[in-house]
Amino acid sequence: MTSIVSVICASHSPYLFQSPEQWTQAQQTRAAAGNFREPFAIDTLEQNVEKHGRCMRAFEVLRRRLEADAPDFLVIFGDDQNEQFQFSNFPAFAIFTGDTFGGYKISRYQGIPLPGGKRPERPKTPEHWATVSNRTDVAKYLLTSLVRSGFDIAFCTGLADPDEGMGHAFTRPSYYLDPDYSKPVVPILINCFYGPQPTGRRCCKLGLAVRELVEALPGNARVTILGSGGLWHTPMMPRSYLNEEFDRGILSRAAKGDAAGMAEFFDAYEQPFDLTTEEGLKMASGGTGVVLGLGSGIGETRTWIAAVAAAGGQPGEIVDYVQIGASPVGVAFAHFKLS
Repeated sequence: MTSIVSVICASHSPYLFQSPEQWTQAQQTRAAAGNFREPFAIDTLEQNVEKHGRCMRAFEVLRRRLEADAPDFLVIFGDDQNEQFQFSNFPAFAIFTGDTFGGYKISRYQGIPLPGGKRPERPKTPEHWATVSNRTDVAKYLLTSLVRSGFDIAFCTGLADPDEGMGHAFTRPSYYLDPDYSKPVVPILINCFYGPQPTGRRCCKLGLAVRELVEALPGNARVTILGSGGLWHTPMMPRSYLNEEFDRGILSRAAKGDAAGMAEFFDAYEQPFDLTTEEGLKMASGGTGVVLGLGSGIGETRTWIAAVAAAGGQPGEIVDYVQIGASPVGVAFAHFKLS
């Protein structure tokens, strides 16, 4: 029978693909502009070198997990941030059913995004651009089966904007975990950023349903589930800050395999934005003017909830949790061995 051999969760912050020197430069730029909430400690270059090394070692642990489990394909829970979906049509859930998809390995633009900064584009060379195979048969099976189970899943047989490529949630983790992009990927897209998003509870149910359906596939395929994104970060928010309480609350439940507890904690968490202001409403909703649950980068925690649910209650290992002050973002890495 088909088996889910492992579940992996990993942040995909752009800072994970830049040098500690760039972290330091970005942090100094933001601090000079007053874009951090006080009090805020500015990391030294030495601290950033140490933190960067921890992140790379954590990715190596996850890469070895993937290599040891030797899955035949990956199912990735990730989000789209206006790479393929636009406000003219933005689904809560979608599955890509095309044969292949292309995308930038890291992002279309070089360097780290900073307020008001312009960045040069990367060329579409093999160094920066990957073409990834999909298991179309599995994607279509999940699509029809989830609809039959009561999930209203959108689908896309191709990319609306092939020049932009698939969203970074589906290409960045493989930069470290599967550098040759050799594993087929079944992309399941969750709207994490733009209100109104699905609740954490609904994402938990989605992960449970995907687990059941994958394990019902005929044959003896080996599958790894990946949750790509998170944790607490609010890109481009004026006076951003880290929230260790939120991150630890999610991670402590993830370590127990308690996806339902993660969802309950997530859905009940207070908005960090002042919804009485135009700027706060824009940040909370991603620009739609509609708020339902945590949005912005924090909303990517939904991918962790779905992935942990797919682990079926199995406890996992939190490899590391690192606070990158330059963003600021709390990045985390976890894996669950299931066979």
